Amino acid sequence: MFAAAVPWLYLAAYAAAFAIDVRTRRIPNWITYPLLLIGLIARPADVGLAPLASIIAALVAFALFAAFAFRGWMGMGDAKLAAAIALASGPALATIALWLAFAVGAIVGIALIATHRIGRRQPIPFGPFLALAGIAAVLVPDQLLERSPFGFIFG
Repeated sequence: MFAAAVPWLYLAAYAAAFAIDVRTRRIPNWITYPLLLIGLIARPADVGLAPLASIIAALVAFALFAAFAFRGWMGMGDAKLAAAIALASGPALATIALWLAFAVGAIVGIALIATHRIGRRQPIPFGPFLALAGIAAVLVPDQLLERSPFGFIFG
């Protein structure tokens, strides 16, 4: 019963992070901390203690995104959400999902600048792109892995 509810829990948390970050430009700790704790014992694909590779992937994702946050390029909520996605997805799927978030974020940002909806130095929230990538990792993990440009690494 619990295992069947786990993907829905992640989808709800990612959807909440999306909506809140769009509105407030913040991802609250009440979303990210429980995701990180739950990720240690349950992921959308399995229940049980997280594999060491997933824990390392989460630490690497957090370190990378925290470095971006310290530079002012994004917030620490993004770093915690990226770590939660990595912990839930494992190294291969997390790499693809986080790359997807950057790619879609860049495309949207370029489109907003090209259409003069924002200026070149105006920030846009990154959490929604992370949340969408997390949702994709829950709903279509096999398709992401199969169609990834990183197939030569994880294939």
